[in-house]
Amino acid sequence: MKQPLISLLASALLLVGAAAQAQSAKDIVLDRVAAPVARPAAAPASNDAMAISVLIESPDGSLASKSTNSLFNTGDRFRIKLLASRTAKVSLYNTNPLGQFNPKPMWQGEVKIGQETITPRLRLDGNSGVDYLHVVLEPEQAPQGVVAWISSWLTKEGSEAPKDIRLDSENSPTTSYLVNQTGQGLVSTIRIVHRR
Repeated sequence: MKQPLISLLASALLLVGAAAQAQSAKDIVLDRVAAPVARPAAAPASNDAMAISVLIESPDGSLASKSTNSLFNTGDRFRIKLLASRTAKVSLYNTNPLGQFNPKPMWQGEVKIGQETITPRLRLDGNSGVDYLHVVLEPEQAPQGVVAWISSWLTKEGSEAPKDIRLDSENSPTTSYLVNQTGQGLVSTIRIVHRR
């Protein structure tokens, strides 16, 4: 009698584990930001999660929401809306069309757990090439400093990520969802194409 019960419990646990793994990045982010769990300040996050929308401003002042994987153009006026799973410093850094990363943020602020943060109006102009605007949820601890952490992330982007970065992402037409299962910060890059 005990053996079938143990087998049944083991099967149930495997099904629960498989269902948890089947969760999309969007589901994980929405779970983490919609019902944030209070935790002691000294306790590390189990994961970092963030929803990012780029709010494009039309000439009449209305805003249309797009994900960070959309292409934007010279002169677009926009704001960035952030919702995160923990209170953290957020920064916007730029890599210009010549590939030069500026270690001085274009904007810095704080996102509070479960509350939307919207940047002031932004606009990037240029003659040719692509500007990369990096939206950064800073890690709780960056031993070499935040700029070194971001630089490490960006040099590995498109290839193998650094060992401490395990990013899951998903994009809808209006929002990008990011999860770092190790709780070590997040980066999403917006591309602004300059055509003159």
